[in-house]
Amino acid sequence: MIVMDEDTCMVDFARYFINFLQAESCGKCSSCREGTQRMFEILTDITEGKANESSIDLLEELAYVIKESSLCGLGQTAPNP
Repeated sequence: MIVMDEDTCMVDFARYFINFLQAESCGKCSSCREGTQRMFEILTDITEGKANESSIDLLEELAYVIKESSLCGLGQTAPNP
């Protein structure tokens, strides 16, 4: 269980979580290995104010592809909100 207060930035938290999953990934399937890296980059851009409206669409698309094509449970659940 993770407890957060109302001051916690959910984008920062998602970025932290994706970074953790990258470290835990075995790297066998490219969708998880490359997809989580790209998600981390997009979330970083959002936190730094460098993203645009299409960034959210790309995150959603990446999440779908990672869920559908990953070989293990970690990759299949990695992009869950």
